[in-house]
Amino acid sequence: MGDGLERLNPHQRAAVLDTSPVCLVNAQVGSGKTTVLIAKILHLYQTGGVPLRDMVVLTFTNKAAGEIRERMREADTGLTEADMPWFGTFHGVALRMLQKLLPVEKIGYRPGFSVIDPDELHTMAAGLIVEHGLNVRYPNSLQNRIEAWRVGRSLYGNMKKPDDMGRLWELLQEKKRAANRMDFDDLIAHCTVLLRERPRPYAPRWILLDEFQDSDAKLLDFVEALRTEETRLFAVGDPNQVIYSWRGSDIHVFRDFAKETQATVLSLPVNYRSTGTILDAARSLLGDASVLDGVREPGGAIRLRRHHNPFNEAEYLAKTIHLLREEGTPYRDIAVLYRLQRQADVLGDGFVRAGIPYLVSMRKTLKDLPVAQWTVRLLHAAANPADIGSVTAVLMDTAYGASLTRSEIRTLLATDREQRETPGGSGSILFDRIRGFRDWARGREGAEEVYAYFGLDGHLQPTSTRFEENRRRVEGLLGKLDRFVRQKGMDLAAGTSAFLDAVALHGIDVVDEETPTDADAVRLMTLHACKGLEFRYVFIVGANQGLIPLGSSTDEAEREEEKRLFFVGITRARDHLEISYCASPEEMRVLPEPSEYLAAIPARLIAADEGEGSAEVEPASPGTIPGEVDFRSLRREVRDRIVRRDTESDSGKEEPSAMETSAAPVPDRHVRHARYGIGTVASEDDETITVAFEGYGEKSFTKAFAQLEEV
Repeated sequence: MGDGLERLNPHQRAAVLDTSPVCLVNAQVGSGKTTVLIAKILHLYQTGGVPLRDMVVLTFTNKAAGEIRERMREADTGLTEADMPWFGTFHGVALRMLQKLLPVEKIGYRPGFSVIDPDELHTMAAGLIVEHGLNVRYPNSLQNRIEAWRVGRSLYGNMKKPDDMGRLWELLQEKKRAANRMDFDDLIAHCTVLLRERPRPYAPRWILLDEFQDSDAKLLDFVEALRTEETRLFAVGDPNQVIYSWRGSDIHVFRDFAKETQATVLSLPVNYRSTGTILDAARSLLGDASVLDGVREPGGAIRLRRHHNPFNEAEYLAKTIHLLREEGTPYRDIAVLYRLQRQADVLGDGFVRAGIPYLVSMRKTLKDLPVAQWTVRLLHAAANPADIGSVTAVLMDTAYGASLTRSEIRTLLATDREQRETPGGSGSILFDRIRGFRDWARGREGAEEVYAYFGLDGHLQPTSTRFEENRRRVEGLLGKLDRFVRQKGMDLAAGTSAFLDAVALHGIDVVDEETPTDADAVRLMTLHACKGLEFRYVFIVGANQGLIPLGSSTDEAEREEEKRLFFVGITRARDHLEISYCASPEEMRVLPEPSEYLAAIPARLIAADEGEGSAEVEPASPGTIPGEVDFRSLRREVRDRIVRRDTESDSGKEEPSAMETSAAPVPDRHVRHARYGIGTVASEDDETITVAFEGYGEKSFTKAFAQLEEV
């Protein structure tokens, strides 16, 4: 470990050697955060003699947790996953504690509970609304409503009074307990409650946190419940990358937690990733006293380009990437970043035409693959006898199930015990197979016989033209189950439950992709999805006012987060960065103006491209000092240009007719805001509402989170 410490810079070494009760490390982008975290764990284990079982290492992604475990096995080849039981994501560690340590019976659950993913939770809630005749507004935003209620917001959008959401919430908790299933947030909440029971079932010597800036209040409560007076806490993160406030993260989490815990605060200020030019551009977006130093050469200038529309933007990118490939650049070294997921569609079409392989980074879902969704529900029903919802969904399904009615299923369930003791069974072969699965699977080492056990050939529409495709998808899914069970050394009964929990928690890819995730392909991803990654070439597209930053909100907190999101995108680039916008954007409410953030980048960092595709941007004056840009002034300048453009374009229009000018006036609508008082609604659409407040001017809000009351 001595040699390992020698390879660290003084800032990194100080963090690894620190033994404060609480240490928060402000790790600037590209400063070796992961290196320091792993070095800290190794140092505690190899030099400090702290057993890995006495450490809780919490990450936000399964990939990060897997990397840490792999590095530990490289350092000590005798280690197994069993030696690191509390290394994983927050939700993964909470799940294992609830399964292995904590008395879940105290909160109304039984051992062997399973995890329900957000899509299933939404389906369960929608079913309860119909079953009980509840009046729940905004049904198309039900998932968001559930999340809002979870954090104490009973009103949603422009609601003036509560609806039946409270009753739905109560029924949802009862339903989950009856089915012996927990959702993601239940894992954290229930684990926190049970960890506070005395006597303590477990007390770690060290808690180590990755990406601390993404922690919300509930996760920090979970960490506090884990801690004792003897427990030491080490956390690394970057306040400049707080981009998930809609999930509960807070820009002040470092400051507040450091004050509450009297933490030692260290920093990692040296960036090893990006060229000096890219780093200077990123630094110009930081409006505070953040220290961000670099060690690399200046590199090439940042290129800004204007395209006519997204189609031309995609065509240009395809040609440019083709040239890079001819020069020897692997596709995997190139990323195209954008603000909204739907922007990937036109890019993908252009890359297909050009023959460029690409991968779109987005959360996988089973909704668009009914056969895979049905198979996962079948496994849930078989692995968890209490999950009546999955049993019902599987048997009612008319495409792959038994096409039974609810009445027939109720009869099966009511007489289950009696019929299972009868030699002839229940009369439903599929139901009998579901009920007998756990006994059949107990002691089996793999899943190679599951397909035959359920007789799936007969359920996958054997006369359909999609039969072969359906069988391939199901066999692929069961193959992943087989590999999972064998790698974990579990029998099939226990392994199936663990596999399904892993699918729910970590998104094990049950979709059999044509292109493997490690393939040599260009990465297309949103600015949110790119956090934690880096590429040699980065193209940020659609840098228009209204996309970057998104919408027209005047809320300063939202605008600051949008700026940090752009900062994250810029700092994914190692060697080359290009940013473009469109003169004719196709997204609604997006202006043909470059993002206000582009004007903050010092002119000396920008290439003066000429000809087709060159940018017409008004950057800050040469020599602008990074960190001293007034974004409010820049925003006013952008708006003034828009007003001038609109005034000029309107000057040639004909005067409105008498009929148009004499239309009946629309009565004003008034709303009340807790901070700004009573205001007049100026405009609204499906997503946003703009209100004029006396003394404050116009303020725009996202409807889903607007705390406005009709007056």
